[in-house]
Amino acid sequence: DIDRAWEALKTAPNPRIHVFLATSAIHRELKLKMTQDEIIARAIAGVQRAANYCDDVEFSPEDAVRTELDFLCKVVEAAITAGATTVNIPDTVGYATPSHYHH
Repeated sequence: DIDRAWEALKTAPNPRIHVFLATSAIHRELKLKMTQDEIIARAIAGVQRAANYCDDVEFSPEDAVRTELDFLCKVVEAAITAGATTVNIPDTVGYATPSHYHH
């Protein structure tokens, strides 16, 4: 997907590639069947791949609101270190109330 995105964007004046990966326990266990360490490694790999194409890389942890806060911080920090220039903390599944984001 990242390679295809770059093919579509490479002539754009300000290209940005948006990398996203599910991070909540329910998505890790049932959808992706991956451990926390595997999620972090996949996030890093995706962001680094995108950063090899362009300087503007956005990372979103899918279902961030239901992700354990400590793990969410680790994934986001890893994505930033890997080259993400923008981070989006989405309520992908419509779970959150304003108080969830107030923390």
